[in-house]
Amino acid sequence: MFESFFYRVGKYVKRNKKKIIVFWIILFLLMAYPATLIFTDTSYNLNNSLVTKNSQSSKANDILTTQFNSSSDPSIIIVSNNTSIDNLTISREMLNFQHSIGSYLKSINVGYNRATSIYTVENQTLMGYSSSAYKLENGTKGMIKFTLLNLSEDKYNVTETTKNISRNTSLLPLLDELGLTTPKNVTAFVQRVNNTIRSPKNSSAIENYTVNLVDSSQIYLINNVKPLANPLIKINVPYFNNYLYELYNNTGNNYSAFVSGIIHNTTYNELPVLPSAYASSSLINKGNSTLIMIFSYKTKITSAQQAHITSMEKSYSSKIENSSYYLAGSSVSNNQLASESLHGMIVALVIGIIVSIFIVGLFFRSPVAAFLPFLMFVTSSVIAAGINGLLYKYVFHTTISFITPTLLLILILGIASDYSVYILSRFRSELRSKNPDAIPESSKWAGHAVFTSGTTVAISYLILWISNIPIFSDAGLTNAIAAVVTIIVANTFLIAILAQWQNKAYWPSKIKAGQKLPFEKAMEKVAHVTLKNKKKIIVIFLVVTLGALLLYSTTPTNMDLFELIPASSGVQATSVINSSLHYDLFDPAYVMVNFTSPFIINSTGGGISFNSTEYNQTLAMENKLLDSPDVHSVSGPGYPYEKEVNYTDLISSPLYRKEYINQTATYVGHNDKSVEIVVYLSNVAWSNPSTNYVNKMPAIVSSIQGSDYKAYVGGTTEYLNNAYSFTSHSFNNMVPILGIAIFIILLIQLASALTPVRLILMVMAAVIMALSVTYIIFYYLLHLPVVIFLPLFVFITLLAVGLDYDIFMITRVQEDMAKGKSTEEAVKNSIIENGGVIITLGMLLFATFGALYFSGLGIMEEIGVGLALGVLIDTFVSWMLFVPAIMTVMDKYNWWPSKIGKKKDTEK
Repeated sequence: MFESFFYRVGKYVKRNKKKIIVFWIILFLLMAYPATLIFTDTSYNLNNSLVTKNSQSSKANDILTTQFNSSSDPSIIIVSNNTSIDNLTISREMLNFQHSIGSYLKSINVGYNRATSIYTVENQTLMGYSSSAYKLENGTKGMIKFTLLNLSEDKYNVTETTKNISRNTSLLPLLDELGLTTPKNVTAFVQRVNNTIRSPKNSSAIENYTVNLVDSSQIYLINNVKPLANPLIKINVPYFNNYLYELYNNTGNNYSAFVSGIIHNTTYNELPVLPSAYASSSLINKGNSTLIMIFSYKTKITSAQQAHITSMEKSYSSKIENSSYYLAGSSVSNNQLASESLHGMIVALVIGIIVSIFIVGLFFRSPVAAFLPFLMFVTSSVIAAGINGLLYKYVFHTTISFITPTLLLILILGIASDYSVYILSRFRSELRSKNPDAIPESSKWAGHAVFTSGTTVAISYLILWISNIPIFSDAGLTNAIAAVVTIIVANTFLIAILAQWQNKAYWPSKIKAGQKLPFEKAMEKVAHVTLKNKKKIIVIFLVVTLGALLLYSTTPTNMDLFELIPASSGVQATSVINSSLHYDLFDPAYVMVNFTSPFIINSTGGGISFNSTEYNQTLAMENKLLDSPDVHSVSGPGYPYEKEVNYTDLISSPLYRKEYINQTATYVGHNDKSVEIVVYLSNVAWSNPSTNYVNKMPAIVSSIQGSDYKAYVGGTTEYLNNAYSFTSHSFNNMVPILGIAIFIILLIQLASALTPVRLILMVMAAVIMALSVTYIIFYYLLHLPVVIFLPLFVFITLLAVGLDYDIFMITRVQEDMAKGKSTEEAVKNSIIENGGVIITLGMLLFATFGALYFSGLGIMEEIGVGLALGVLIDTFVSWMLFVPAIMTVMDKYNWWPSKIGKKKDTEK
């Protein structure tokens, strides 16, 4: 079918060859700039690429976005390890390092905002506390002098002086702050002043008592007060008293210099006032040797600027023995993934192009012919990339996945080379036979085969796009467009060049009538062995296929993508933090809870109060989530500072009640009904323990009794879980849909119902064999995870591309049988005539797909090996042995219900 159409296409191209060549050159130039858009409008944010529409994680993400202020300025994160700031020299170096990075970011005009580190938090802590503590000391000193004055006037009557102090309303806040809240306490204070100081001129005694009184009261009120202690700071008791003496003698006007001097001249473990565990746990580990510094800015930093920061890290690592630094943050990870992806793509393409040119040149023994497939690749790539770039930028208004450009160009390189070589080979055969209609005849048969093959490729990838698979769906549409463009380029531009150049396309080889085909003798032997042992070959095929199917079905797949991307500093930083802090700081899970009743109730006094039922329900969820070794800590309404706060304590605490209530309110959404619970996992987000635990979280949070609510789990781990479930489900649906679509196309093209079924089953068998070998290599030998995208993409690609060689054989068999030959004769002739070109095409695709192994991206390496092995098996096992054996056994039923086989029987 369609042979006459392609014959007419060949005649048209032959007549208008120069116009067609000029047309493609003009279109190439017009698409040159739009083609760059596919590389500039690319997303390298792996987390965002994993969000599956309408999944639990997607709904959680929507609530987080709409109900909470989740946006923030971009930042870079620097993690330092083996940098103990309990060593004064190292502490000063780290302070200098922080200052150097900040100064550099200011100098490059990226809108540098601030640094957040244990130093900045400590500075803020000491600045704020020193100001209030100095006022407390000053007030205490004043109250001592006031007491002395009263004692002198009342002739040192302790009772009267105590009454005077208790009645003085201006002193009541000070008494509360010093813990002198009962008459007994005040009396003891007056007696101490009376017994030990006696005179306002005894400044030393006043200083000592002031410091000691502030010391004891502050240690109790900040560290030990019940039920709720200070949530943000803690007193470092052994070094606090000395600090108070220094503060007492400070002028009180220049806290900045006072605090800076303490931080610069004191090791961290000896600082008098420290941030609480809540305020510091995300910035330093318990051993004070792993530091996390966050530098925020407004715009993006470039890869070159990022590289300069890395060089600064290396400079400081040489100053501190055994220290190491890791650059992290979303912009850093994006830049690193962009650099690695681009480098991997270039390496894979260069290897694929060089090997392709070499193979084609060797096959045709011509440098001219060697570069014609490369010319088709360049033309198809620019035009397909241009169309996709315009489509995604101006129609879809979105970006493409980082994996898409590599898959696009590798696919075009593979099919452009295959289609070009097949047409070149057919045209050479027609020239050898002195056919005056060599161009239209080549277009009729080779062009028709290319069209059939390319159509199956395009349909396969369109189904991938429609399925909306995370990360890979973009590649579906771009590759489908690329397949269509490559079909048109091969059937017009290449044909026009061949019509123009004729024999010159094979220079310096001479084309002679009757000249033997490449590998002809070897193919004759293969055909003889295959046809002689066809039944044995079919039995072997069935046994091998069943064994491969067993291995394929029992090997687990997952979504451990992070194990298969290069160990960039961002990934290393996560591992270092998890090892040092014992939890995943960067990628926590979270639960978004939607209550039907308000969580926050505004009291009559205008303050914030909470609905006790919803509060206790949330606290019960948090406690249940914590009841697992896979969870390090939680933060949420019931754990506002990562420590449990029951409702009674929250509303009755005499101190810090306001701080706790305000912090609790930050976990409640704008609608007062949505609540966020952050779950810090004990293991990195993409590890198996985290994956298994987060899978249980929906059941855990849905089991709490009380008011009606809906809970949704989000975060990186849930993104991975949902993406895996969605991809696995879609994969199971896609294969039969794809099989049916390809069946319909082949049914129309081949006018046969049985051959399309046989073709599809044979290719699926080859794919399963290839995947089984790939699983053995990566999972069983290298002990690497097998990501669900591997079987998905290999199935989609090989089910289309793998049909090429079978289609090339079928069309050649059809052609010969239409001329009156038997099935066995036609199959044998097809093996002999097509064998050389099929081996060449197979080696081309094997080299092209195999080049992905050198991309440096684990996921691309797995896909590349899977595709390359599939092509290898299809070329040297399936096409040469299994397909011919089954075709000859089926005989006339290959073409049912058409009359191709029956025509021969009638002649007999």
